[in-house]
Amino acid sequence: MKSCSMHPTRTAHWHCPECGRDYCRQCVIRQEGGPLTGGRLLRSCPKCLAETSWIGAETVIKPFWERLPRFFVYPLAPGTVIYMAVLALGGLVFRNWIVQFICWVLLLNYAYVALKNTASGNLNPPGVDEMISGDFLGVVLPVVKQAVLVFVLIVLGVFVAGHTGIFGGLSYLILVMFMLPSMIIVLVNTESLLTALNPAAFLALPFKIGKAYFIMFVFLAILFFAPGALLQWLLPYLPAWLGAYLMAFAENYYTVISYHLMGYVLLQYHETLGYEMGADDIRDPSRREPEIADEPAVREAKMVEVLCREGDHESAVEHIRQWHSQGGEFTADLARQYFQLLKNKNDTSGMLEHAPEYLDLAVAEGRKDEALEVYDTCRKIDRNFTVNPPALFKIGEWMAEAGRFKDALKTFSRLIKKFPEADEVPLSYFRLAQLYYDRLMDADRARKIMRTLVKKFPDHEMNSRFQNYLEYLGGV
Repeated sequence: MKSCSMHPTRTAHWHCPECGRDYCRQCVIRQEGGPLTGGRLLRSCPKCLAETSWIGAETVIKPFWERLPRFFVYPLAPGTVIYMAVLALGGLVFRNWIVQFICWVLLLNYAYVALKNTASGNLNPPGVDEMISGDFLGVVLPVVKQAVLVFVLIVLGVFVAGHTGIFGGLSYLILVMFMLPSMIIVLVNTESLLTALNPAAFLALPFKIGKAYFIMFVFLAILFFAPGALLQWLLPYLPAWLGAYLMAFAENYYTVISYHLMGYVLLQYHETLGYEMGADDIRDPSRREPEIADEPAVREAKMVEVLCREGDHESAVEHIRQWHSQGGEFTADLARQYFQLLKNKNDTSGMLEHAPEYLDLAVAEGRKDEALEVYDTCRKIDRNFTVNPPALFKIGEWMAEAGRFKDALKTFSRLIKKFPEADEVPLSYFRLAQLYYDRLMDADRARKIMRTLVKKFPDHEMNSRFQNYLEYLGGV
């Protein structure tokens, strides 16, 4: 598997034909494609903005041998279980070969649709409505093709056995059992019965995917014998009708699993086998929510990261500056990125100019350590540096939480002095009094601050709480 050009420890999913770079899912810029692309999400290169191409499903989904337990869960959707149960019951209740044939056709068609859905990236079992709403030809034709395929193989087997004896017939049977999954996969891939019967096609497939085909065959062989092996020890203890029903249901169950597995192999090796699909086709219930288009600031951050990794910090700073001057809004991540670039350049005036906006965003997202570090850095550069009252109050709170009580006192005092009309001023007085009393054991100073608070803000919504605290301090 290829590695991301930006993050060598991550698997690459996208390739830029212009730059020749490979990117992970986090690096590419996601944009809505609009009506001309059918609403498809476009992934662009963060370096040159060219549309990238998907590297393939092998980088997105796990190899089938790593998720074998999930194949057994696949048919357990309520609708699928009921469908398999009804078909198993129908074949036993109506001991008429026509009814049994219809049940077999419906089951095999469902399995075939499951295979096609899986190969197309949908790892959810098909709904029963897909069987009912389909046209008659759409239901019967896939089964007919498979039936003709099996019939031709049987005829050839009889011919081979008749001319080569039991040894030749047995060898032919083993070869057919080994190649039948390949024929079915070719049939789904090409939708051509003649191609599925063409040795050049079905013999080539195992060589194309290598040892994975042998692993799949072994697993399919186990599934083929599983119903009988599973029920053999139970049958003597069950009524004949119940044993027959469980056997029929188990055969349906394992048939769906087998076809799902073959579809998954086609999905996993779709590039190797020439089966067309795209990244957005994969619908795996175990995956996270579908990707959505990036916000403008996120796109900007990805483009800037490329410049930073190339060491072109000057261009990165200028890129953000122009973007912001044209109305682009910062996110906390992009603001942090910009501040760090300015810091690396030792652009103190730029840092001081940018910091208030950055701190507003950092405080809004609760980035405590980040906000305190930026505030302290700017205060060292300029002792008169300050920020908006809401952010300044929260910084004072975080300083107190961190045990920096004297710094917190200075911050709340600065807020009161710099912004006497701010909504945060009454609470700043209150927090000053609490810190003096609880942390510095200065009750006299705390009482003076509370008397000033009650006198200056008699109509404040928290006035009763202020009065109670002043009474607690013995100041009334």
